[in-house]
Amino acid sequence: MSRHTRGSPATRRGSTEDRPRSDLVAPLRLPPPTDNAGKAGGVGGQRSCEPSFDDKEAAGGRQADMSATGAAAVAGEAPLSLNQEFVSQFDMGSADGPFGSRYHVVAAWRVTGAPINVDALGDALLDVVARHEALRTRIAGPAGHRYQEILPPSPVRLDVRDGQAASGETRDEQIETLLQGIETETIGADETPSLRAVLARFDDQDAVLALMTHHLGADALSLGVIIRDLANRYAARTGHSVPDLPPAPQYREFAGWQREGAGAGTDAARDYWRRKLDGAQFTAIPTDFPRSAGLPESTGKHRFLIARDVVSAVERLAATSQTTSFVTLAAMYQLLVHRLTGATDIVIATFTAGRGGDLFQETVGACINFMPLRTDIAGCKSYGEVLERTRQTCLEAFSHEVPAIQVFGQAPELMRPAMTDNATAMVFQSVPDPKQLVEAPGDLKYVRITRRLSSQSLASALPDGALLDLNEDPSGDAIGVVSYKRNLFREDTIASMTAELRRIAHDFAFDPDASPGLT
Repeated sequence: MSRHTRGSPATRRGSTEDRPRSDLVAPLRLPPPTDNAGKAGGVGGQRSCEPSFDDKEAAGGRQADMSATGAAAVAGEAPLSLNQEFVSQFDMGSADGPFGSRYHVVAAWRVTGAPINVDALGDALLDVVARHEALRTRIAGPAGHRYQEILPPSPVRLDVRDGQAASGETRDEQIETLLQGIETETIGADETPSLRAVLARFDDQDAVLALMTHHLGADALSLGVIIRDLANRYAARTGHSVPDLPPAPQYREFAGWQREGAGAGTDAARDYWRRKLDGAQFTAIPTDFPRSAGLPESTGKHRFLIARDVVSAVERLAATSQTTSFVTLAAMYQLLVHRLTGATDIVIATFTAGRGGDLFQETVGACINFMPLRTDIAGCKSYGEVLERTRQTCLEAFSHEVPAIQVFGQAPELMRPAMTDNATAMVFQSVPDPKQLVEAPGDLKYVRITRRLSSQSLASALPDGALLDLNEDPSGDAIGVVSYKRNLFREDTIASMTAELRRIAHDFAFDPDASPGLT
């Protein structure tokens, strides 16, 4: 696959050891959050060189084009969100840590329907960076005094590749090879914009567009916002009539909302977590290799499939039990943890969207929230009873959600078992992408690529442990991915875990009255 880069090299803002870099930008204290109706400055079509605007564009930043994006292109500072404050505690300087160059999120879309104008795509990417401050923000300052440093918009690196399949390789296999390669690449925590794009063109009517963001700047749900906005701006820049984009609250507004209490009832929520987690310890799973072995850190991905007949049975069980597929899958996962550890007073964890319902659905940023779930499954005589107890746990936990750092303030010893030499945390998540087909004006069709079944030995990094992600594919199957630290686990151990989960899912869904083996 031949390639060339049409984008200024990613702007490197220094390493984690030399933050802040006051010689690069003189930060200004931000004004209070606005209604996002300001005009953007410095928006142009540059990719492989420094900006070259005419006088009008340099002064006004293509104001007519950007009026729909609601960007506020000002440099400034803002306090960290509680999420950022939490992950900052784990900055150990490694490439796989939260400030490391492999701590990124990658998603890709099949783009069909017409030839892609690369210049217009580059301009549209810059529009998106101007619209969403989080994509041009870095965490600056020394440990204990960190803050968000928001920079003016700058060009996004756009890597254009012309697809040439290897002998005997199908197009789907070619796409899988492409995406696995992208996931091995790096992006520094101090690079701005914290967004990169790869366009792989197979012919004039068929391409793949992959987006990578550093995880400090965005989460997986943010990528759905980014691609929707990018499709809108690309259509506008290629002469199509487009609808106005909705207002986009900035990430600094999210941070302010968190620090102001994240809504009413916070004291009651903290009291709930103090009582719920009293005496609790996270149910850590045993590792293959001790941390003390000092093996090189890297993250692998093991992918697996749960067949559609099982998925349909899970959905029917959830409906008849007046709960959700997420709760049903969480109950199954708790049984897996029981079989791995023997524990019955189980504390697992999941990631929630963390966006305050609809308040920050249009925000790009790292909003996801770590939530512990404690369920005592001792004495359950059926899978259905495990499900009912899990349902009650989830109802209580989600109705008392606060940022994770506040939960740990009520249970400071909760995660200690996951930090021992021979055990670690595995987190369960199931956050479906509701819009696989992007709502895109113009002549291009964007479809999210979700059906990936090949495992890989090097991928986007986890700071520690393992993460199980399970979501339904449009085909009706469920695609599972376990990201895991290769210095802690062998892949055959992870494969064994997922095989056991498939057995649990089958038995649980088709015979909920059967005994789960807890008595």
